[in-house]
Amino acid sequence: MSETITAAPGDWSDRLFDKARSLGRKGIGKLNHWRRQQDQSALEKSLARIIEVANGHKAKGLAKGSPAYVVLRDQANARILTFASKWKIDVAVIEAQAPALAELRSMCIPDRQTPAGIKLLVALVGAIFSLVLVGAASGLIHAGHDWVMHLIAR
Repeated sequence: MSETITAAPGDWSDRLFDKARSLGRKGIGKLNHWRRQQDQSALEKSLARIIEVANGHKAKGLAKGSPAYVVLRDQANARILTFASKWKIDVAVIEAQAPALAELRSMCIPDRQTPAGIKLLVALVGAIFSLVLVGAASGLIHAGHDWVMHLIAR
């Protein structure tokens, strides 16, 4: 009994395929088409789930380039490669039909960070500029006060 279990193919559709060989080419073609549709439907559902999880992370404010996005991208790539190799389809065709995968890939790349030296330089220039503005404002107030006092003292 254990010999028949180990000798039998693991997938029930594979066992059905073996039985359909007796139907001839037309039966095998229909069965292959059905199996491909089933696999494509399963791929679409799993990719939709992965993209939904990524969008959930994005809605929660997870930063771009986070390891969670990389793991999700790797899962999507693995499923696409498995499907493409099983059915001998070009991966580019599958990726062209799922534009949300491009967005998932873009979420894996972190935003460009401004170097710390530039941030320090901008802060220094901003502080000097704000001090100059405060000085100019106080000079204008002092000049206005002197002018008003001159008018009153006459």
